[in-house]
Amino acid sequence: MSSIPPDSITSVMSALLSFGYTDVALRKMGVTRNRHPASYGDSWVDHLGWGADSAFVAARLLFSGQFAGAAAVLRSQFERWTENAAYNSGVHHEKGETAASFAARAWSSCHRGYPSILKVHKEAIGYNFGSTLDDLDFWEDRREPVGFQGPDVLIGENYKVYPAALMEFMSELLHGRGRFTDVVRWESAGLLEGAPPFLAEASQLLSDVLMLNLRQVRLCLATLAEEQGSPQLAAGLFSLPELTYAGDEGPIYSSLFPLLPETGLSSRCVAQLQAAAHNYERVMKGGRPAGRLYRDNEMTLLYFYERRARAAHWAVKSLEEEKSHLKDGFNLEVLSSRSTMHVMAAEMSAAVANWLGNTPQGDAAALCSSALRSAHWLWLEDDDRAMALLRVVLEQSARLRTWSSKPDKGAKLEASAASTPKDWLNAAGLRRLQPLNRALGEFSHFHAKIRLDGARDILVKIQKNGDSPNSLHTARGHALDAMAALVMAESIRCVKSISPIVSGAFEEIAKEVFVEEGDADLQSSLENLLQRALLLKDASLGDYSLRGPADAVRRSE
Repeated sequence: MSSIPPDSITSVMSALLSFGYTDVALRKMGVTRNRHPASYGDSWVDHLGWGADSAFVAARLLFSGQFAGAAAVLRSQFERWTENAAYNSGVHHEKGETAASFAARAWSSCHRGYPSILKVHKEAIGYNFGSTLDDLDFWEDRREPVGFQGPDVLIGENYKVYPAALMEFMSELLHGRGRFTDVVRWESAGLLEGAPPFLAEASQLLSDVLMLNLRQVRLCLATLAEEQGSPQLAAGLFSLPELTYAGDEGPIYSSLFPLLPETGLSSRCVAQLQAAAHNYERVMKGGRPAGRLYRDNEMTLLYFYERRARAAHWAVKSLEEEKSHLKDGFNLEVLSSRSTMHVMAAEMSAAVANWLGNTPQGDAAALCSSALRSAHWLWLEDDDRAMALLRVVLEQSARLRTWSSKPDKGAKLEASAASTPKDWLNAAGLRRLQPLNRALGEFSHFHAKIRLDGARDILVKIQKNGDSPNSLHTARGHALDAMAALVMAESIRCVKSISPIVSGAFEEIAKEVFVEEGDADLQSSLENLLQRALLLKDASLGDYSLRGPADAVRRSE
């Protein structure tokens, strides 16, 4: 990670600095201080806190070079705050309209005249629907022509961002398409050496999304402060400029490490985060731990460290609860073994990406590697967005398999702008995994139509022990293990045409690191997964999970 060039750090630091006075307002309005950074929140102010924390989750992945992982987090946030912007500016989705076009109209309408404090209605989690709910199947895979911009949003005096282009960029990146695939390859296959041509641009685009998300949270907080009779607090939220240079040095590398006992949860790493969080608390109480005011870049890093300290706290707490529950059965070596499997699967796929070069297959292998790594990191933090990245892994594994076994079919799907994850699964002969695809797809987004409860139920039931008392707690981990196994299997399949010797070596590695109780080997495990998934082909995703104004509109229709 020390190889990451400053150009890709500068824009992220600047976007995080726009967080500014937000935490002061959150605390004064009663946000839960020790909240889990990945928790959606049970109250409106905690939900806004989740929106703020999510910016730092994405930033951590950007600082680590994991652009696909950051895009998955930022896209779900962008969808969530797009609906908020649409709801509060009276923008309705038009039948047949793409997500990119809708986002452009919602943001440009809601932010016309910013930074004047617009009246943003307090809404739980909702969206102002058009004529019928059935008209709203627009979030997944419907694409604008690359380069479509639409209306702009002004940040500062003259910096324009284009929400439609941002939405399209994130979609292309997460589906392994377009000119930014080199950024994914740089992280997975290139090990962050050198700098691809579009690195700074990709970093800036994702930082723009991050900044817009934080801006919408700020608008909501300002309205809440006014409603609570605190106009000065509301005004304070707009007292700092959004575009300010915050340096080109990111956080210390230990704050980015995966939260495993031997890395991010080591006593040294945790102590560093706790010390920084302590200083942050002193600052929030008016103190000066450094004996002076912190500079902009120092405050930005304190914002970041406080959230990483909270993530580490919850990870330690989770391990303690597991130890208490399992008693003598608790074994950290099991976690270490599973993590080794995830890492080796990602590295095998990255090696394949190197050998396949700049081809659709190579792009798919690179994205499998990067998305699996980010999924592993987020899973360690009990973050549902790990499942969004497993959706990417599933699609790209199917893409890789299709090109290996049916290159003509692969070429047709590649050329079509309408190709979906479902299409790649069908072409790859993995139709039986469609229930898993549907479940993971629900976690890939955050809008009024998601059905998280039904998706979680599928993840529970697709396990070998889906009816056990602990199955709810093991569902996400099982999905991660299954996708790691799929990546290893497809890496072995792909490399056979390049080198039987290397393929044999990969098979030996898979035998050594694959861990799943009751299955003899990788292939039998995957076949059993396919059979269990087939039994869920008619599983319902159930009702929509989110409540608020959107729920009232649904019922009236």
